[in-house]
Amino acid sequence: MSTTLEKLQVLQEAYDRQSDLNLLLDKLLSATLSQNRLLLSRYDRDLENFEKRFGMTSTDFYARFEAGELGDLMDYFEWAGLWELHQRLQEKIRRLEQAL
Repeated sequence: MSTTLEKLQVLQEAYDRQSDLNLLLDKLLSATLSQNRLLLSRYDRDLENFEKRFGMTSTDFYARFEAGELGDLMDYFEWAGLWELHQRLQEKIRRLEQAL
């Protein structure tokens, strides 16, 4: 089985024109970006539910949670995990947008 880099090299060799390969890669990046934006909107909705329920922003919550000020309610761990996923996904989206 070929590695990802090897597969990309085969594609590069298969396309006579670099512009054709770039078009293909741009389409793949755009599709991935769309999927990630959709997931981010779901995370946003879920975070908003926590914010309404507990009366604070996710940013404030996470700082207080990390400082140990809130206790160890299971919902807090779920919220913190969701916030971390949200932050990582935002970074992935930023990188995809820069690549396009």
